[in-house]
Amino acid sequence: MSDSWFDELLDGEPLPMTDTQWFIIEANIDGTSLPLSMKSDILNSLADLTEFKAEQIITLINENKYEKDPKKQWEKMLKEGVFGHRDL
Repeated sequence: MSDSWFDELLDGEPLPMTDTQWFIIEANIDGTSLPLSMKSDILNSLADLTEFKAEQIITLINENKYEKDPKKQWEKMLKEGVFGHRDL
């Protein structure tokens, strides 16, 4: 088993974003409620992102995506407390 991943971890250099992360960001960012300026900034900085920063952006995209299924919309709103403190 190669220990190259451990050497990369210890040398202090952040790993560049993976191709999969790049694809996830590009494919899903337009389906979010993020401001256009933020979307533009993210897309313009894709080449310079680290793997860690890309994970943060993917999490942000998932938290702010538009749900197309009404049931999922309702569940998300319920989780965020839109309906107050009522037990439904």
